[in-house]
Amino acid sequence: MRKLMITGVLLAIWAAVPGSVKAQENKGFEVAGNYQFFRFNPGNGAEGINCQGGAGSAAAYLTSRLGVVGEFAGCKAMGLPSGVSTHQMSYLFGPRMYFPTTRGRIFPFVQALLGGDRLSSSISGLGSVSDNAFAMAFGGGADITLSKHISLRAAQFDYFYTHFGGEGQNNFRIQSGIVYRFGR
Repeated sequence: MRKLMITGVLLAIWAAVPGSVKAQENKGFEVAGNYQFFRFNPGNGAEGINCQGGAGSAAAYLTSRLGVVGEFAGCKAMGLPSGVSTHQMSYLFGPRMYFPTTRGRIFPFVQALLGGDRLSSSISGLGSVSDNAFAMAFGGGADITLSKHISLRAAQFDYFYTHFGGEGQNNFRIQSGIVYRFGR
């Protein structure tokens, strides 16, 4: 446990200390628009549901490596019987750490986001029901630089935990899209 704590402190110091004066110039903002595939696993032996939609995020970078992210995402469940509709929306916030390379155009990152999730379902003629729950997403991905301000979010993979109905759900999501950077 002690080695893990020491490693965590060293990583935090490494992320906070810029590698050069130029790295300090890479502070800035970014906005992203992503396609999202979400696999919701309700638990209690129920079969999982595939959900497709979109996500938008905004991030402010304190250094070239460390930023604070706000992300809003939503999707619609696929493959449900006629007259049944289910939507999922999440709002998450937290840190993201990039690992810039000295050469090349690929920039991997990791993130830890916390927030909430809203699940809504309706059946034609019977009405609708919705519930809010705690949510967190841990994962990472890679951005590929296309130009000075535009990057392709090639892939972002997240373990996505929710807690609906007094039980935890272990979900998975993948995103891909376009990132626009200001001042980075």
